[in-house]
Amino acid sequence: MRASVLSLITLTGLLLPCPAAAAHQHHAAQHVTPVSEQRTAPPDAPSSTAKVSVESLGSLDLSSEFAALNGRMLRTRRITIAPGGSVAWHQHQQRPGVAYLIEGTLVEVRDDGSGPRSIQRSAGEAVFESTGVLHGWRNDSGLPATAVVIDLVPLAQP
Repeated sequence: MRASVLSLITLTGLLLPCPAAAAHQHHAAQHVTPVSEQRTAPPDAPSSTAKVSVESLGSLDLSSEFAALNGRMLRTRRITIAPGGSVAWHQHQQRPGVAYLIEGTLVEVRDDGSGPRSIQRSAGEAVFESTGVLHGWRNDSGLPATAVVIDLVPLAQP
């Protein structure tokens, strides 16, 4: 519960324009998922990334915030998956995050240890991603789907 509240507070703070948000460093175009995390997709899971746009909303170097997070940053991106688009099957590796769907619907094919299953996701849902989670996203609808994704990544992460 505490992590959910902190994530929502962080999300709200990063979405509203303010001097602190303006101080965050912006990065150039990024991959949706690191190549090293991509895995062979099971049946019904997306095997490639297509029709996806990624916009950096900023980041914060956490090295000076918490000694234990030296070399890590809090990264925020807006990811839009067009109709028929997908994010390839991948496994999170020490890259925890939350995806908050702000518009549209997506099918998440997810395996968090109990086998792959398809989950319909809708605007207003927060999806938590932690080490070991395997998943991919698919937009089967006729409208774009957009999520704000906040994750902790190494400073060198593209």
